Amino acid sequence: MRRGRNASHTDACQYPVKVAAELILRSGSTLLEELSRAALYDRCVFFAGLPGVGKTLLVQQLALLAHGVGRRVHLLQWDVARLAFETPGLLARYPEVDGVTHAALRKAVGVWVRDAVQRWDLAYPDPGNLLIGETPLIGNRLIELVRIHDDAAERLLQSARTEFLVPAPSRRVRAAIEEARAREMERPSHAREVANAPLGLVQAQWTQVLEAASLLDIAPPERPTEYEPRLYAAVYARLLCHRRHRVLFIDDVLIPRGSAYALDVPIQSELRPGVDDVREAMAVVDNWPPDQLARSVERWYAV
Repeated sequence: MRRGRNASHTDACQYPVKVAAELILRSGSTLLEELSRAALYDRCVFFAGLPGVGKTLLVQQLALLAHGVGRRVHLLQWDVARLAFETPGLLARYPEVDGVTHAALRKAVGVWVRDAVQRWDLAYPDPGNLLIGETPLIGNRLIELVRIHDDAAERLLQSARTEFLVPAPSRRVRAAIEEARAREMERPSHAREVANAPLGLVQAQWTQVLEAASLLDIAPPERPTEYEPRLYAAVYARLLCHRRHRVLFIDDVLIPRGSAYALDVPIQSELRPGVDDVREAMAVVDNWPPDQLARSVERWYAV
């Protein structure tokens, strides 16, 4: 295989862990039951949702549960995958503005991801392998995974053993998550906390949810200015209409011991674009007329 293809999977990677991660899900809770079921039976689990709803912590908790039942854990995370596209050369052409990744780079990650998931499926056919993904979808962040395409990845993405889980915390829990995020960004305990979406971007993405709700004709009569879990869940359920999915309504404030990014389990591989992957994806994106690219990303919610 070419160097770029090999680089899509970083094998046997291990994160620096200051404090060992531990299972913090409440015994007997629906959340523990749902994640335990996924840990046992699923092939791919993708946590979809806004920043600030607890996706990273649930990735950690599912990884712990999966490892506990003998599964081999693999990861796909938006904040990791996009970094391969943030080279000095590409950022000079497609700069980040106010903490937002340029539309062209967001689209390029999406061009890469379906082929990457298909390659993972071929590389790790044993059912003991579990791919856990963190897929925001909002604003064209890995939205390609939920759209129907006539390609080799579609079979896996439509499989009964692939599901998208949407964490939908209550307003009280969401407020606690945002407070924790602010503390993490001020005093990060893990290198990946630095890449967290700032609170201003979190609010901006809620505005995008409201706009999508209106355009999808699911907005309530009165437009809420603040996070509203039922409306948020309805928008994501519509985004996931072509995929097996569940909404996880959460009313427990989960406090991790250490960073939510700390994984005290062996990670078999992590899906990351290699140099060749980046070049090939950018060649596709660069070939689109700018107005077509802008229109495609603006209509990220059209599935």
